[in-house]
Amino acid sequence: MKRESDALTYWMDGQTACDSYWTSVHPEYWTKRHVWEWLQFCCDQYKLDANCISFCHFNISGLQLCSMTQEEFIEAAGICGEYLYFILQNIRSQGYSFFNDAEETKTAIKDYADSSCLKTSGIKSQDCHTRTNLQSSHLWEFVRDLLLSPEENCGILEWEDREQGIFRVVKSEALAKMWGQRKKNDRMTYEKLSRALRYYYKTGILERVDRRLVYKFGKNAHGWQEEKL
Repeated sequence: MKRESDALTYWMDGQTACDSYWTSVHPEYWTKRHVWEWLQFCCDQYKLDANCISFCHFNISGLQLCSMTQEEFIEAAGICGEYLYFILQNIRSQGYSFFNDAEETKTAIKDYADSSCLKTSGIKSQDCHTRTNLQSSHLWEFVRDLLLSPEENCGILEWEDREQGIFRVVKSEALAKMWGQRKKNDRMTYEKLSRALRYYYKTGILERVDRRLVYKFGKNAHGWQEEKL
C-alpha cells in the first residue's frame, strides 16, 4: 500500500513547472497533473490516508474525473473516495470559493463523514445514532438540540412542521451569536452560519426549502423525530 503514496510523491516531484495550478482551472479542464495536484492537496489538507487510494485509477484528465460516479470513486479510493467525490462536487458547483473559509470547509467535510458513518486515519466519525446535547460540535446537531430544548431556545427557532422536520430561524442574529459563543468565535454572523447550513444540503442532513430562514431535516439527520428521541 505504501507504494501508492510513494508513487504520488515521486510523480509530483518529477514534474517540471506548469503554466497553471489546479485551482486556476475548472475541474473539467484539469490535466492529469492537475488531478494529481488536487489529490495531493486533499490528502494533506484533510488528513486522508493516501494508502487507501489507488492512484493508477486517477491517471486521468479532469473531464474523465468529473464523469466518475460516487461508486467509482469508492472503488478507486475506498472510504477516501466518499470524501474526494464530495469535495469535487462542491468545487464544481461552488467554484474554489468552497475553500475560502477553511474552518467551515473542514466542518462540512467532517459532517459529511459523520452522516455516512465513515472513518479515516485523519477524520473520525462518531456514532451516527447518538444524540448529543447543546455542547454539540456540529452546527446541525446544535440547531436540532436547540429546537428540542425550549428552555434554551428562547424563541430563536421554532417548528413549522414538527412531523416533517421543517423549522424556521426566528432570531437569526441571536442564533449566530449563540453558535459563535459555543465555538469561541466572536466574529460569527448569520451570513456565515447560513452558508454552513447550506453545505448540509449536499450531505442529506438538511433539505432545501424555498422560503427564507426555513430549513428541513433530511434523510441523514437523526434524533429530531419525536418517536426516536
